[in-house]
Amino acid sequence: MAFSLLDLPVLLLLCLSCSAQQAEKNCGPPPRMEIEELAETQVKQFYSHNDVVQYNCRPGYIKLGRIKYQCNNGEWKKTFPPVECRKKPCGHPGDAQFGTFELTVGEDFSYGSRVEYRCDDGYQMLSHTNYRICQVDGWSNDVPHCEVRKCFPVKAPVNGRMVMTGIDDPNQEFLFGQVVRFECNEDLKIEGPDQIFCTDKGEWSGVVPKCVG
Repeated sequence: MAFSLLDLPVLLLLCLSCSAQQAEKNCGPPPRMEIEELAETQVKQFYSHNDVVQYNCRPGYIKLGRIKYQCNNGEWKKTFPPVECRKKPCGHPGDAQFGTFELTVGEDFSYGSRVEYRCDDGYQMLSHTNYRICQVDGWSNDVPHCEVRKCFPVKAPVNGRMVMTGIDDPNQEFLFGQVVRFECNEDLKIEGPDQIFCTDKGEWSGVVPKCVG
């Protein structure tokens, strides 16, 4: 089949078109992302050039806009403007009465972060768990509870008595910081400390003294 010179421009355009079509490669299945998941349920083995698929953020992450990837000559590329998945915020974890907390994992109060609680001196933690973790549905468990430490009751020394301020029942437990003073009957003197206090460990600072002649 013969061609004239007038047919050359047409042939050239056809060749360029064929070359362009040959350069446009297909893409395989959309890639698996760490914090993004494919929104489509039906996944094809091959996608044509310029095909677009949509992703969602995985649980624990949020997005502002639609996440799209486009097949670009055999490679999946995120469309412009790029939309990123961000960690879902949990808000403030809550303060513990008579305690403090520290952020031990993460940089803010968002998904995956962990805070650990510590009771103030003179208080002990009653909760089994001393931490909270920011999860998909918010902070785990309740804010830990701190209770003041207590000391066991003490008895007055023989031939002596206890002097207590703000304490109605000497048989009750004593709270951290409370003080008990001791006095002996006339003509007797105290052997040992004349007062003891409930320490931050829940123990008395000393033993009950004796009254001696």
